[in-house]
Amino acid sequence: MFRFNKLAVLVPIAVILLALALQSFGQGPNQDPQPSSTNKITPPPKPDGPRVAPPDQDFSKNHWELPPDADQTKNPVATSEESVAKGKEFYLARKGNCVFCHGETGAGNEENLPKLRRKPADLSNKERMTKITDGEIFWKVTLGIPGIMPGREKQLTEEERWQVVNYVRTLAVEKTK
Repeated sequence: MFRFNKLAVLVPIAVILLALALQSFGQGPNQDPQPSSTNKITPPPKPDGPRVAPPDQDFSKNHWELPPDADQTKNPVATSEESVAKGKEFYLARKGNCVFCHGETGAGNEENLPKLRRKPADLSNKERMTKITDGEIFWKVTLGIPGIMPGREKQLTEEERWQVVNYVRTLAVEKTK
């Protein structure tokens, strides 16, 4: 008499199902260990890393997208020798990286101008800078301009950004004729 062994039937079925499942996840026995370029997964860019834009994208017309009341934002960090000195450190440091575009005097970094998408604002122009409030400078440092000026919200704390504002104010000088 023939005796039915359930285990003899279930084990091969389980092995087949497992093999199919592994194959669908790209780990099957016939799968090439090196993924092809068509199924290669590219990790997303690091959030704090540089964002690379398509070379044909025109950023020259990008502008500030500031909060509507940016000009009303008051500076909570009193201007003092200490806050200006700290602001200068951030302005000149890689963390703040303002000097790369605006230069040490705020008039623009002549050496780096060819590498920039457009000429940076002249922070040494007293006439221009007196028309801009601390709040506007703060939000410009915070948010930047997409593709033109990186915002520093993630690199600098709020207090550090206000210290940069205090330092930037010292760069504005009367132009001699």
